[in-house]
Amino acid sequence: MINVIFRVNSGEFIESMSISGHADFADSGSDIICASASTLLYTTINALEDLCGLTGFYRIRQGSKKSKEPDAMITIPPDRLAKGTESPTHWIMSTARTGFLLLERSDREDYGGHHIQVKQEIG
Repeated sequence: MINVIFRVNSGEFIESMSISGHADFADSGSDIICASASTLLYTTINALEDLCGLTGFYRIRQGSKKSKEPDAMITIPPDRLAKGTESPTHWIMSTARTGFLLLERSDREDYGGHHIQVKQEIG
């Protein structure tokens, strides 16, 4: 299962997003859940780079499936969080969360709901 966690601060702004696991919906190269999650991840990264000018805010880990580290992590710099709801960074991360929630709902409604889980944590 793909696990997506959005960490939200006390002001309800998304500080980070982590993704780990594998959908195991279909064979590699044919997994539509994995492809959808990857598309959302890379679209979010590219939007934050191109539209907000962010650099060095993400990492993507390649390697062992046994690692407890997330496969991908996006962390928003504190100065961008301070700009509140008027920040394009906030809009992009909120849109990413919406996209992952829609993917989770689609998985649940159409494919049994065992391939992706989206959570929000405060802290």
